[in-house]
Amino acid sequence: MSFAIKALRAYKLPMYILTHPFDGFYDMKYLKQGTLRLAFFNLLAVLVSYAIHDQYAGLVVNPQNPLTLNSLLNWVMIVGALILFCVSNWSVTALTDGEGKLKEIFMMVCYAMTPLVLTIVPATILSRFLSIEEIGFYNMLMWIGMAYFVILVYAGLVVVHNYTASKALVTIFLTFVALLVIVFLITLLLTLWQQLYVFASSIYTELMFR
Repeated sequence: MSFAIKALRAYKLPMYILTHPFDGFYDMKYLKQGTLRLAFFNLLAVLVSYAIHDQYAGLVVNPQNPLTLNSLLNWVMIVGALILFCVSNWSVTALTDGEGKLKEIFMMVCYAMTPLVLTIVPATILSRFLSIEEIGFYNMLMWIGMAYFVILVYAGLVVVHNYTASKALVTIFLTFVALLVIVFLITLLLTLWQQLYVFASSIYTELMFR
């Protein structure tokens, strides 16, 4: 019981951010009320929620075959997207007088994921009782969670970097540009590495058979 009470008390800040995003993120950044451990816990809750969704969502909304489902791959994609966004935003805001640190950006995004935690599992349960004509209720619940997540991220960027509303919007656009550049560079490096490996392998094979 004491562990459950401690967990609920620790989760007070993410729940407070749901209704008071600007005040909540202010408390996280300036009053140091948030913890990195809690941010990782919220991220893990989202990953588990998506794994439950992919495994148990109704057939009308989930085309995936549970026998070939790889939840670990989905987790890698979600965590990779999160890291790319945080690094891209930090690199852009470092050049635009942003006050947020990389740790604070990561914590902010993880805390902003609370709506996803609260909507994915209920939507998964609901999907098992819906017909094709009733999918709109499932989609509405999923979109509410995602839209609220985006709104909280926007509010968090305003507070963490001490930006105006318009500057935060410009920064978000530049963040996605930087993200695409990083993805392009990573893809280019992987392609070059693959070509180098094939070239070295062919030379080694040629020398071995001479």
